[in-house]
Amino acid sequence: MARARRAMGQVELTAFMPIILMTVGCLVVLLVVNTVIIVSNPENIRITSVIQSALYEPGRRTGLEMGAPFPFGNREKEPVYFDVHPEYIVLYPGKDKVALGDLLLPGNPLERMLDLVEQHRDTHYIVILARPHTARLTRKLRKLIHERGIDLGFELFEAEREVVYKPSRRSQLLVKKE
Repeated sequence: MARARRAMGQVELTAFMPIILMTVGCLVVLLVVNTVIIVSNPENIRITSVIQSALYEPGRRTGLEMGAPFPFGNREKEPVYFDVHPEYIVLYPGKDKVALGDLLLPGNPLERMLDLVEQHRDTHYIVILARPHTARLTRKLRKLIHERGIDLGFELFEAEREVVYKPSRRSQLLVKKE
């Protein structure tokens, strides 16, 4: 009788150890991911760019057709796009192509565009269109833009994807001032 009571009172929990370890592992992964997001964007700047427009079909009526160049973008500020390729950067508006070697020269087109956007940071912001194999250059650009206090957005682009850009009146004024 005493033996039967002792067997009934003990519960074996070793079968649940893998489940508990996996749950703790998932929580640690969530903690690390959220920490990386916070560290990478400490000011918590959120500016929409062309993310939703990748699925946008111009012929289909969605009720969001107003606004240029992308109907899903920020309506308060005008985007200036930096299309980052491994060998060069294309600056929109204006489609100025800047080779990486030219970035070492003072007064290059990238510096001039950054100066203009910095002067008009209340009406303009920069969206970096990052292509494959441009991580280092994109990080350096991001640091340079943050140092100037300019709002920034990102978009990942495929290597062969073409940028369809229709400048608005505000963007054209920015190019004319250059």
